Amino acid sequence: MTFFGKIAMVALAALAVSAHATTARADDNLLKTIKDRGKMRVCYAEYAPWNIKNPATNKWEGVNIEIVDLIAKQLKVEVEDVDATFGTAIPSMNAQKCDFIGAAFYISPARAELISYTRPFATDGTTTFVTAASSAKTLAELDQPGKLIAVRSGSYEEPIAKRLFTKAQVKTLTADAGAIQLLEIAAGRADGALGSLYGNLNFLKNNPNMKVRLLNDELLSRQSIAFAVPAREYFFRDYLSTALLTMEENGQIKQIVDKWFK
Repeated sequence: MTFFGKIAMVALAALAVSAHATTARADDNLLKTIKDRGKMRVCYAEYAPWNIKNPATNKWEGVNIEIVDLIAKQLKVEVEDVDATFGTAIPSMNAQKCDFIGAAFYISPARAELISYTRPFATDGTTTFVTAASSAKTLAELDQPGKLIAVRSGSYEEPIAKRLFTKAQVKTLTADAGAIQLLEIAAGRADGALGSLYGNLNFLKNNPNMKVRLLNDELLSRQSIAFAVPAREYFFRDYLSTALLTMEENGQIKQIVDKWFK
């Protein structure tokens, strides 16, 4: 290869690197887009007390809503609420219907293939519920032939139930309502159920006539909760993580959580 040919090859390589860098920057401009727009669009999915759609006002409220409002205040932008479910939130975000997901998203490797997570800011857990009249105190007492264990289809808890209950029948329920498995117990259609700790305890608190209780104090798993942002939007993800860390360090997140978990 001639001297001038080598120079041309080097120039082409430099152009390729420059083009790649430009593309990467173009993918990572969500924070600027939000500030220029003056509005932050947030997908919410119902899971009390993190995200609650108040039927009286038709507005969102809860732990995550207050955290998002503080972040918006720091950015000096408004918040536009976008209704979603846990099944539609990721497709909605990837279709640019919202800028990020402000629902109580559990961190999981499967979801991490599709989106990016902020730093975790809370922890939830999976536990077992039974009817108040049940004498059972352990999983072994529930895992018996003829027993029915209710769990939401496609939920985080479904594979846990199928792994733990090898003798009892695991009954999957198709519904978005987070407490549907508790209703199965209360109606006598199931002997036990697996579900998230805080959301279901909040449901029982608001429905004191429902005769359902925790099996025991054992958590079958712990799940970290974080916000979800589009893949490759690293600058915006890091901004949210920094804001969450600051709120955690100055006690704001604890204050909000304590308010909603009274």
